[in-house]
Parts: sequence; C-alpha cells; structure tokens
Amino acid sequence: MDDLHLMIVLLISGFLLLGIGFSNREKEWGIWLTGLGTVSMFAPIVLKMMIELA
Repeated sequence: MDDLHLMIVLLISGFLLLGIGFSNREKEWGIWLTGLGTVSMFAPIVLKMMIELA
C-alpha cells in the first residue's frame, strides 16, 4: 500500500469515527471514538511530514 492510499484510509476511518462518536456523544465510548477520530484525522499530516523530512 503506497502513501496516498494509506492517507486516504486514515482520513476515511477518521471521518467514520468522528461521525459515529458524535452521534453517540452522550455515551462514554462515543466521546472516546470522537477523540480517536480526531487523532486519526491528524495522522496523515504527521505522516506527510515524516515522508517529506526522511
């Protein structure tokens, strides 16, 4: 899997986690999913920086 596909997978999974977590924000696991989705949305930025600096 090349870098572009990895970034697309991270973004799509982040969007899904954010959506599911926000829909269930009254439950504790919904808040955790929202946080995990936020982290996975920032992961492509960090990955791109690591690729460019290496």
